[in-house]
Amino acid sequence: MSTNESVIVFMRFVKEKHRELCESLDRLVNSLVGENASQKAKISEETLKTAQDLQSTISKSDRPDWLSGLIQGLNHFHNKSWNQQHLIKHLIDNLSKIKEHRWQFENSNEKPFDFDSIYEYYKSESRLPELFDEIISILEEIQSSGEIDSLTMMKSLGKVISTLKQNRDGSYFSLNSAWDFLVSFLKNYMWNELSRLPVLGASMEALEKTIKETNEEMFKVHSAIEKEMKTVVESEIKGLKGKSDFSFVSYDRTGLTLNDNKEFKEIDHKV
Repeated sequence: MSTNESVIVFMRFVKEKHRELCESLDRLVNSLVGENASQKAKISEETLKTAQDLQSTISKSDRPDWLSGLIQGLNHFHNKSWNQQHLIKHLIDNLSKIKEHRWQFENSNEKPFDFDSIYEYYKSESRLPELFDEIISILEEIQSSGEIDSLTMMKSLGKVISTLKQNRDGSYFSLNSAWDFLVSFLKNYMWNELSRLPVLGASMEALEKTIKETNEEMFKVHSAIEKEMKTVVESEIKGLKGKSDFSFVSYDRTGLTLNDNKEFKEIDHKV
C-alpha cells in the first residue's frame, strides 16, 4: 500500500463511501421485503445518491462494473421502468460482489514483474534464432532433395518446417513446444526412415550436429532465465529469498543426440 499521506487520506474517503453504500443497501433490502411503499422509494433514492457520491470520487477507469450497474438499476426503479422484483433480483445477483469488493488502485504505481522481457532478452542474446534457422534450412534441403518418395514423410516434413518457422520468434511456450515437437518427430519417425538413404548422409550429419548444439543452447538459455527470475523476485520480495522456484515444464534439461546406430539416446546435461 502507498505511504503517500494524500493517497492514504483518499483511500480512507473512498472506503468510507463504500461502507456507507453497503449500509444503505442493507436498509434498502429490509425495506423491499416490507409493505411501506413510500419508505421503499425514500431509501432507494438515498441509496442512489450514495452510489452516485461514490462514483463521483473515483476516475472512470477505476470504477467497478457493479457500481454503474447498481446506479442504472436504481434509476430504473426510481423511474418505474423496473418493478420491485427486478431490483430485488439485481441485488441478489450483485450484493455479495459489492460488499466484498477490495479497492486495488492504491497500488497502481507498483510495477509488475515482467517475465516476458527476461525471456526475450536471453533468447535474443543466444544462438537460438540462428540455430532454428539452420535446422529449418537443413530440413528444407532434405525435403527438396528429390530422394524422398513417401508422401506421408513429405507432408510431415512440411508440417515440421512450417511449425518451426511460425514459432521460432514466438513466446516461451511457443518456442519450447516447437522444439519438443521437432525432437519427437526426429526420434519417433524421421531419423529411422531417412537414415536408410545414403545420399542424405551429409544432410543428416549436419542436422545431428545442429540438434545437439541447439539442445545445449536451450539448456543455457533456460538456466540463465531461471537464475535471473529468481534474482529479480528475491531482490524485491524479501520473504522469498532463497525460496522462489521457477520450474520449466517444457524443458527437462535432458537433450537428445544420435548414436552410431542412428537411434536416439538420452544424454545428461545436469550441472
